[in-house]
Amino acid sequence: MCSYQHRLAPAQSIPLLAIVMALSAFSIDTMLPALSTIAQELGAHHQNDAQLVIVMMFVGFSAGQLLYGPLSDIIGRKRALYLGISVFIVGCTISYQAANFQAMLVGRFLQGLGVSSARIVSLAIVRDQYVGADMAKIMSMIMGVFIIVPALAPSLGQLVLNWAGYRAIFLLFLIHAIIAVAWLGLRQPETLTIENRKRFDLGTIWNDVRYVVGEKSTVFFTLAQGFVFGNFVAFLSSAPQVFADLYQEKERFPLIFGGLVTSIGLASVLNSRLVKRLGMLRLASLGLIIMSSFSLSFLVFIFLRQGHPPLWVTLFFFGCIFFQVGFLMGNLNTMAMRSMGERAGTAAAVIGAISTLISLTCGAVIGQSYQRTIVPLIIGFFLLSTLALIATRLGAVSCVDET
Repeated sequence: MCSYQHRLAPAQSIPLLAIVMALSAFSIDTMLPALSTIAQELGAHHQNDAQLVIVMMFVGFSAGQLLYGPLSDIIGRKRALYLGISVFIVGCTISYQAANFQAMLVGRFLQGLGVSSARIVSLAIVRDQYVGADMAKIMSMIMGVFIIVPALAPSLGQLVLNWAGYRAIFLLFLIHAIIAVAWLGLRQPETLTIENRKRFDLGTIWNDVRYVVGEKSTVFFTLAQGFVFGNFVAFLSSAPQVFADLYQEKERFPLIFGGLVTSIGLASVLNSRLVKRLGMLRLASLGLIIMSSFSLSFLVFIFLRQGHPPLWVTLFFFGCIFFQVGFLMGNLNTMAMRSMGERAGTAAAVIGAISTLISLTCGAVIGQSYQRTIVPLIIGFFLLSTLALIATRLGAVSCVDET
């Protein structure tokens, strides 16, 4: 599918694709310190409405993946990214100029709609060139670099918020987008050759979609991804309120978040070293067992402490959970994409859209349940981790049946 003799060396492609893929995380995590300020200044009706600044980004992100996946199979990976980033820039402009909360949400939707191209194109480029454990290893190494951005993003957002106001944050998004697109445009060869591109045919696209959702293992691993990231969306939505209201740590929240996210990067690097030896399924299953059992144990501890555990215990719990995510991000996606070589763009779109929709729905319900207690968040972690584990085991069984 690609010209392997012109393939970038991993030392060049890994940081490049990490920066491109990180644009979505940067556009979410940099906003976290500013959520309450945006809601107050733009006239949001309820305290929990601040979460919609994050949620609407995910709504656009979910919808956009269904567009850019098939499009990247038709016009090529790089052109699809250029189109998506153009939409992202329009969204940033609208949010920068927003005079009310509704306009801000429209801008955030367009940002999500556009930036979804970065995720789809990055995944398709990797899948064009690697398969199986090799793909999982490369994805883990990309995540190890990628995670630097969300680790630093809240602190950078807090700094900009204090010095220039929340509107200036959208200027940072534009700078990141321009750098990422320019770098990819100049250095990354097109991995989908013209002869392997598909014609625009709704029937063909529909058949490809049916093929993706007809693979039982793909569906189960996609469900598992959705449940895992539902935990992450719930955390992103409610964590600023949790640490500000319950622990009075609003100012230190960016540092806390950065430390937690760093654990994902460490686990991703470790996963890249272990995946060929232990296998994707074993590492993913172990990570989900730990997430589920830790969540249940912490839930019991919370009830014994009348719903308000000490800060250090809460941080230890989240640190353990986030560390497991590093073993799940690359492995679950790689297992879902396992048999999707010639449909990499469409498959990445369908898998991404379904998993994002699931994570958005679950995360939003959990986030909106926040009532000055951490209990709904931890209950959600336990339920979603357990569901993800069940889906992963069913996916493993389906792999055997399909072979």
